[in-house]
Amino acid sequence: MTKRQKPYRPPHLTVDYTVMGIMTIDELKQALWTDLQVLKETYNVKYIKAPMLKLNLTDQFGEVAPLKNLGDGKPVYRMHTRHFRPACQDYEP
Repeated sequence: MTKRQKPYRPPHLTVDYTVMGIMTIDELKQALWTDLQVLKETYNVKYIKAPMLKLNLTDQFGEVAPLKNLGDGKPVYRMHTRHFRPACQDYEP
């Protein structure tokens, strides 16, 4: 008799927007906000570690639109955010 293996479960959650097709930035922003609210309110998610957002940039017709630096025209492949943890969250009364 052999042991059954447990199904593979990735350590991350994938939220798939491919069925929505070509989206504007505002549509994506609203979809992300709505899904984050669902995670918070329905699934009681409170913390997320090292989130990463992968975007396939296109024009309005679905053609690839590579992102270029406005200053020197070099291609941009990664954007590091400048968000930070507010100091008030570290304050202990």
